[in-house]
Amino acid sequence: MSFLDENINKITNADCLDILKKLPDKCIDLVLTDPPYGMNYQSGRREEKYNKIENDCSLEWLPDFLCELQRVSKDDAHWYIFCSWHNIDVFKQEIEKVKRVKNILIWNKNNFGSGDLQNDYAPQYEMIIFCNNNKPLNGKRISNVLNFAKTDNYLHPTQKPVDLFGVLIEKSSLENDIVVDCFSGSGTTAVACHNLNRRFICIEKDPDYWAKSVKRLEEVQQQISIFDYLKTAE
Repeated sequence: MSFLDENINKITNADCLDILKKLPDKCIDLVLTDPPYGMNYQSGRREEKYNKIENDCSLEWLPDFLCELQRVSKDDAHWYIFCSWHNIDVFKQEIEKVKRVKNILIWNKNNFGSGDLQNDYAPQYEMIIFCNNNKPLNGKRISNVLNFAKTDNYLHPTQKPVDLFGVLIEKSSLENDIVVDCFSGSGTTAVACHNLNRRFICIEKDPDYWAKSVKRLEEVQQQISIFDYLKTAE
């Protein structure tokens, strides 16, 4: 079995660069990932604090990561890379060295965050850098402002909604395509791909988040298996 096949439909506990360097050229159909934003983020809204996000204190890792991502991606693969305003200029400049930035989508969370309560406006959105070398999107045209309620972050401090990821996956891939998420966190990409019959390669470095995401995926797989059994039995 090839290294690619060994990692299909799995969430792997590893440094993403270690995995990317072993993948063959031009094997990935879609990139959907939520990397560290380089802002040393830690949520202050919970009594029980999450672990600090690894590699979030700088963006020194970004150029090497993007070069490997470009190598393993098919030439027409769409990329969706989440970002915040704090370092959007750095992300955009580095990404444009290897891939065409087509747009910056806005995820409207439909709910305020916290932040500076006295001297700033309440944060309500995140950015998604969309890269496309002129491969058509699937289905009808939609807005570049995506309205999806934020999660309660019960598994990860930057957990994203499954339905948001589902829209992006459906717009930019077909069934059985391979989707890669190099910073899979709570496993949202894996769950959305499983729901939509896409193959996936998900990588998470933090062992605690990895374990939680694997359990989450297994629970979803079991639920769908039971549902399919009940439909067959009718």
